[in-house]
Amino acid sequence: MQAIRMKSGVTRLGLVAVVGLIAIGVAMCGPSHDAQNTGSSGPPTVSAVAPSPPAPSAAPPSGPPPPPPAKDYVEGMVQTVSGQTIALRTRTGSATVDFSPQTRVVDVSPANLTDVTPGSCVNVKATPQSAPTGAITAQMVTITPSMDGKCPPPTGFYGTVASVAGNTIAVNGLGPSGPGAPTNVTVANATSYQKQTPSDTQAIVHGKCMGAQGTQDGGVLHAVMISLETCPPMGHPHHHLHLPHLPFHL
Repeated sequence: MQAIRMKSGVTRLGLVAVVGLIAIGVAMCGPSHDAQNTGSSGPPTVSAVAPSPPAPSAAPPSGPPPPPPAKDYVEGMVQTVSGQTIALRTRTGSATVDFSPQTRVVDVSPANLTDVTPGSCVNVKATPQSAPTGAITAQMVTITPSMDGKCPPPTGFYGTVASVAGNTIAVNGLGPSGPGAPTNVTVANATSYQKQTPSDTQAIVHGKCMGAQGTQDGGVLHAVMISLETCPPMGHPHHHLHLPHLPFHL
């Protein structure tokens, strides 16, 4: 009997030892409660993240930069033309103008009301007495060539002629009635007219009166547009050639 009791005690001790070993193994394989809440001395877990590709840089603008606005103006009589440089005699002295193959050249000549037709481009200089709103009275009407199928925007009132009836010209453009709305322009006996027709730099010759619009740099005006006309006889007043304000894409 004593041998049986001793064998049973050994068996119980063996079972306890086995259970203890299993518990230790589970504790070693499972997560540590202290490591989750208070931190551990072991290295932290790091997740590998692929680096983001660098942001693409802005693409450089294609083509040459737009020319500066044509804000300067000079006019006078052509004295000499040497290469692409023009010497002018002005009312106050002299001026130098240069041009390039991209310079736009127009020839200015006298015109009449009959030259103002529906679809033509006009630039209207209003009389000082014209009201700021409503119909305006024209001091001068300049018929201008279209640019890329559109009327060029000069300073003042401009647009496309919608109709002509008697002494009233209806113009679609930028006016008191808003963009695109027709505005009535009244002409009188004192209204003067001129028209511009496309030309080229070969027409820039000695004795021609010329107006040039562009930018001054170092005493030279770099022209983006040149307007030519026959000079008036000596002793006659010379009117302004009335060049249109040029858009930047020229």
